[in-house]
Amino acid sequence: MFYIIKVLILYYLSIKPTHGYEIQKFIQVNHMDSWTKIQSGSIYYALNKLEKEGLIVLSREVGIGAKVRKIYSITEKGKSGLKELVKQELNCKICDVGSDKFIIYPLLNTLDKNVMFNELKEHIEMLNSQKIYLEKWQKIKVNEQTLEVEKITFQMMLSNLEYQIKWHNALIDDMESCIEAGKEIANLILKFDFSNAKGIDFDTAEDIENLKYQILNNPDTAPEKLEQLIEALKR
Repeated sequence: MFYIIKVLILYYLSIKPTHGYEIQKFIQVNHMDSWTKIQSGSIYYALNKLEKEGLIVLSREVGIGAKVRKIYSITEKGKSGLKELVKQELNCKICDVGSDKFIIYPLLNTLDKNVMFNELKEHIEMLNSQKIYLEKWQKIKVNEQTLEVEKITFQMMLSNLEYQIKWHNALIDDMESCIEAGKEIANLILKFDFSNAKGIDFDTAEDIENLKYQILNNPDTAPEKLEQLIEALKR
């Protein structure tokens, strides 16, 4: 999060000296805070940090008493830093392929089903609210004069939200299977010392995935298949 705040502050100060409140209002007016989650407190924290790093300097203070505002200017070091940060951002992925959440479903047996269901429903409602909000802004912002990159930006954000909603709904639908998967993984951890596991090539990985599938979809043969899975991990 600090990275994007840093870029925005340096960009703004490269145009003119100003105070943190103006930068905060710029972010709010353009609704950047809706999808970057930038908080006003983090802006002032970033200003202090950037000043310590020598990327910006305190030029002057304006106002009286509680309404005093610190006016910052960018330094030459800050201008160079901004260029480097923008170049770095151009080489970043828009979205990572992986997400920590993708590996959470086998751990769901640690939660009460009602708690799990309520948490997921609440999260889906939040995602739907974000989607509705974004669709409203899409109608306002996108027209015949809109840049193609802006149009695609909205499409990508909406598509991302739609897939997140689908993923969480699938998690609800597959809840029982996920709980069973968690039990089998717990059983595997209990029976097998993973420090003895060998490196896994694609052929072995395919065998392991087939065994995991059979364990989850045929409980009657699960104990036997679990032993085979342990042996496969030892190869």
